[in-house]
Amino acid sequence: MPVNGIALGAGVAGSIFLWSALENKSILSTIKTIIQGKQPTPGPVSNSGIVQGAIASGAGIPGITVGIPAGVAAGSNTGNQALGQLMAAAYGWGTGANWAYLKTGWEYESGWRVNAANDPSDPYNHAYGIPQANPGTKMATAGKDWQTSASTQIKWGLDYIKRTYGSPVQVPGWSASGPVSGYQGY
Repeated sequence: MPVNGIALGAGVAGSIFLWSALENKSILSTIKTIIQGKQPTPGPVSNSGIVQGAIASGAGIPGITVGIPAGVAAGSNTGNQALGQLMAAAYGWGTGANWAYLKTGWEYESGWRVNAANDPSDPYNHAYGIPQANPGTKMATAGKDWQTSASTQIKWGLDYIKRTYGSPVQVPGWSASGPVSGYQGY
């Protein structure tokens, strides 16, 4: 059976995120350790900075159930944004300009709400969810729980941006400080 490079890369990224979170170490320090050819060593036993329940299996990294900062409720708008940043990191978009564009773009589109929907009386706009897929049913390609799962919606949205624009900084009308004047949606 051939190895899918994207799945392998996502698995490696997921392992790094998981190890860093479980050992209460920064992702950067874990990556530096691996690049130096050393085996990561456990840090202090503390998961105080992590809330269980932020399932990111939709990111192609099965089994990750940690990563949302302490004090942030999984499933909240802030929790969805934190999950989005973790999942965007698998694309290399978890920091810098790409993250800034994605963060403000989806904040404008949906407020990072899984149930965000446009006016149902508008027969031409059936956008739904965090990435405002139009129609929302398109997100079913990412999972049958597309109406209620932040990870499924984020997975679909990240893939859509990658296929359609290449990266968040290339989405027309998006900027690091929010959509530009006249923005109509992507």
